[in-house]
Amino acid sequence: MNRFIIYSTILFGILTAQEYNWPTDAGKSLRSNFGEFRDGHFHMGIDIKTNGKEGASVFAVEDGYISRMVANFKGYGRALYIIHPDGRTSVYAHLSRFNPKLEGFLKYYQNNNASYILNHYFKANEIKFNKGELIGYTGDTGHSFGPHLHFEIRNQKDQPLNPQSNGFEIDDRQSPRLEELALIPLGENSRVNGSSLPVHIPFFRNSDGSYELADTLNVFGAIGLAIRTKDKRQGFSETYQLKTIELNIDGKLEYKLDYEVLDYRLNDHVQLVRNHSLHRLNLGSFHTLYDFKENPKSTVQPENLSGVLKLLPGYHKLIIKARDANGNSAVVSGWIFTHPPIDLVIQDIIQKRNEITFSILSKAISIPLKSITCYSFSPSGFADKKIDPLRIEKMDGGLLVTLDMRMIHNRSIQFIAKNKMGAFSKPLNWHSKNVFVDYNARPDIKVNQTASGIIIQIETGNMGSAIPELYLDSPQKLVSVPLEQIQPFTYISEAMDVELFENVTSLNVSINNGTEYTFKYAFKPVLGKSGEQTVVVSEDKMCSMQSLQSTFYTQSLLWIDAVENSVQPPHGHFLSNIYQLQPFDIPLQDTLQIGIRYDENVAKREKISLYYYDQDEGWTFIPSNNSKKRQVLTGSLNSLEAVCILQDDVPPIITSTFPAHGGQYYVEDVRQLQAQVEDVLSGIEPEETSMTMTLNGKRLLYGFQPVRQQISYNLFEHLTLGNHTMMITVKDRAGNFASTKVDFVIK
Repeated sequence: MNRFIIYSTILFGILTAQEYNWPTDAGKSLRSNFGEFRDGHFHMGIDIKTNGKEGASVFAVEDGYISRMVANFKGYGRALYIIHPDGRTSVYAHLSRFNPKLEGFLKYYQNNNASYILNHYFKANEIKFNKGELIGYTGDTGHSFGPHLHFEIRNQKDQPLNPQSNGFEIDDRQSPRLEELALIPLGENSRVNGSSLPVHIPFFRNSDGSYELADTLNVFGAIGLAIRTKDKRQGFSETYQLKTIELNIDGKLEYKLDYEVLDYRLNDHVQLVRNHSLHRLNLGSFHTLYDFKENPKSTVQPENLSGVLKLLPGYHKLIIKARDANGNSAVVSGWIFTHPPIDLVIQDIIQKRNEITFSILSKAISIPLKSITCYSFSPSGFADKKIDPLRIEKMDGGLLVTLDMRMIHNRSIQFIAKNKMGAFSKPLNWHSKNVFVDYNARPDIKVNQTASGIIIQIETGNMGSAIPELYLDSPQKLVSVPLEQIQPFTYISEAMDVELFENVTSLNVSINNGTEYTFKYAFKPVLGKSGEQTVVVSEDKMCSMQSLQSTFYTQSLLWIDAVENSVQPPHGHFLSNIYQLQPFDIPLQDTLQIGIRYDENVAKREKISLYYYDQDEGWTFIPSNNSKKRQVLTGSLNSLEAVCILQDDVPPIITSTFPAHGGQYYVEDVRQLQAQVEDVLSGIEPEETSMTMTLNGKRLLYGFQPVRQQISYNLFEHLTLGNHTMMITVKDRAGNFASTKVDFVIK
């Protein structure tokens, strides 16, 4: 009997802990869910759709008391925090208004502080609410991209929990979709399908909903996996975050992501969970299924698993399981074959009429070749298309590959083969004799910091088939770097340790096409280390970046590139060169300082500042300090971007107001004062110092919506009949002002 009472009490506690009310009567359609990737952070709750409208009722999900009330121009806008008897906190954000009682508190504290901005903490049990009681109405305040309710449930440590697995379930019967797998070499000698660069493999979906790899993967050395997924709900177009992803090799759990608990203090660790490099290269949002021991952990990563795969030779079973918060799952399976890549050789070439036949063998012919794929490349080195051979015949462990001569006219060909065990070859490239050669071309050189080390890529373009030679030039010595041909005119180095570049001053490329050509590229990188301050200066000495001791997760090679072509600003022109801080695709743990010097002509200008280029927003203002004595602008960034100096001397625009100037309105039609503003370069800071709104000479405690760029003030009393004057002023980040006077009549 006692045992039954104990079990019943435990069960009752579990059930009651999950019996929350749904927070709004707007329905259970989600625009976003828990843990979704955002730039620089995770999404900490669920966004409940309100059909594009404001004003849906918002209720307390459980008994409790108001602990905090917020009103702001950014972030969560108007928000309420309620602490419940179980110790959890519910959060309701982007509200248009609170219930009348709470609106009274809001106005009292705003008027008392003479500010719209409020962050007020109440005493325990000072303002109590019952479960299901109205607390406010949905809206679009703060940094919001349309009307909705952002809702969170937090634990006793103030960490957001996944609402969908903590009492706020929704109807979802649709399984996640698995879209693409990225295999990333992590060691200096690592290979994936014969390549030292990341390889992307789409999944094949079976009729029963399971997924599999279309072919066996061939790897060698340490590798990591990343997966791109898509989760949907029946009847809705939105894409959601998954709950868990598990990586298993040969039945053993190697890594797991679990989006159950997040932490605001670790919010920027999203760049360690979403593959930062693939994201910055616009290749999609991938869940990284590995991490390095020197990196800090987020709450979604396992403490005791690295996910770095160092597999023994042979075949290994790969299984990845993905689940959403409702338990719907998707599984992909396949095989990984661990073996070094094979080298190919063309033994003979036979031309007959309109056909050309290549005799292709493996240098180690003990394992016969099974299949081969052919690609053509243009004379300038661009991938053209995949070529279907006329015939493929087996011979002495190799393959006879016959192509149509007309298909490869003025083209170079690449062959990639696979043997019967599943090992891939390194690419084998062949050049037609009639490929155009331009000996005046200059090779293009790129330096990339990858997970496996520094890889230098050389593209010779139209300089012919001669293999280039690469040297690292330093005051002490000239170091030769072996190159591998990955395309007809593209060569890459092996992955090199960053410390090898510590004293390098230039990169030298030599090409011998009968005449030797030598090209020198200025390259003086600096080794940035965690726990140390590092200064990097551009070749022209005009741009610098300085790291803090906390800037980097791990040591990194740093340099600054000059950018030749860039997107033009919306007005004005560049007042400095454009500099790309490199490597642009590594995540930063903290900010770094940047500086750009300017000349006498720029010194005479006002309202100049640093800007960086954002792919979505364009040229973006960086708050800058201007040392006119030193003629240098300085600022800080939390990512490595393209930067320059711009001048913004164009004032913002007040595009429309309500009421309008000269308008006549009935008293019941004017419940809110509004002004729509716009600034196309430096932008308007969402702070009270950036704007004012007055009515008949009296300062108003207005709100500001930064996404819609709208200033607004809710009237709590009808305006008196007669003439009224509204004044609005706006200042952009560069210090340009705009103002307007609106005279209107209430009748």
